[in-house]
Amino acid sequence: MPQRTTNLLTGPILIAATAFLSVDSLAAQDSWDFVIAPYLLAPSISGTSTLGRLGGDISVDPGDVFRNMEAGGMLRFEGRHHSGYGFALDYAFMNLGNGATSPIGDIRADYKQSIFEALATYRFSNDSDTFDAYAGLRHWDIDVNLNILTGPAAGNLQRGDNWTDPIVGLRWQRRLNPKWRVLMQGDLGGFGVGSDFTWNLMGGFAYDRWQNTSLFMTYRALGVDYKSGTPGTPSFFEYDTVTQGLLAGVGFRF
Repeated sequence: MPQRTTNLLTGPILIAATAFLSVDSLAAQDSWDFVIAPYLLAPSISGTSTLGRLGGDISVDPGDVFRNMEAGGMLRFEGRHHSGYGFALDYAFMNLGNGATSPIGDIRADYKQSIFEALATYRFSNDSDTFDAYAGLRHWDIDVNLNILTGPAAGNLQRGDNWTDPIVGLRWQRRLNPKWRVLMQGDLGGFGVGSDFTWNLMGGFAYDRWQNTSLFMTYRALGVDYKSGTPGTPSFFEYDTVTQGLLAGVGFRF
């Protein structure tokens, strides 16, 4: 498949998912502290993708994603009990559509992708560092509709798949001063249950500008290697990519 066509099919994959937020306790009198945070990710994507017998290399920059975006949204919600146990829910959705011309004809590609995470967490700390261990599920849902309008391969090709990966990870943060914190996070998953393997790495800073509001900016890289069906058959689906870029958002504590 020509590279430009593959870009249209895979441009909106974001990672989403797994955004990273501040959940500092404010010594609240209630048993629970919560954080809700909308965020944005400006990704670049590289790897390979195959739909049936059509496939090729992927090379997408943030401009490709935002030029072709039709709809999207990203939100994270975290809660933590004073005992240290808690949870995190994260949802990222994007709908991408655009037209293109390639050697196989005029193309219309519509792509819908969502990632949902549900995690159980536990916080522990020492004098200078805070750690959040977590484990849970990351669910992927991808739907691709490729309409080749002209040329010898004219016709409609629709493929989609969804899978759920178990993941385990750790988040670390250290306060540099009353306003600034440094953050790092990583997890592994898949293990052949959903994808063959998936990984996630993040690092950056949080700025506690107001009592109950924080700004954060991190750099994130998310990799996944997923295959279903038999290679060379119309039902084969492959998604083997690394998505990376800046992630920024705002967290509201209550």
